[in-house]
Amino acid sequence: MAILGFLTHTLPEHCEAVEAAISGMPEMTTYGVHHGCYVVAVAEAPRHALEATLAKVHRLEGVLTTYVTSMTVEDEMLPPDA
Repeated sequence: MAILGFLTHTLPEHCEAVEAAISGMPEMTTYGVHHGCYVVAVAEAPRHALEATLAKVHRLEGVLTTYVTSMTVEDEMLPPDA
C-alpha cells in the first residue's frame, strides 16, 4: 500500500461535513481541522489508485483543492518475500 498525506482546503462552512465525508471513506484517516478550513488526512491505497482516491475528495461539496504533503510507496517496492 502507498501512503499519501494531504490537506484538503475547503470553504469554512463546509469543513466539518468534508472531514466527516473523508473519514467515512474506507482508505482514509483524518486528523482534524487546521485553521478552520483545512482537513488533515492520510490515504492508504495501492499506488495506482491514489489519483482516483484524491479525485473522490475533490468531488465533495465545498472542497477547493488538495495539497499533497507526503507520499511513500516503499512498501509496494519490496520484493514479495521480504
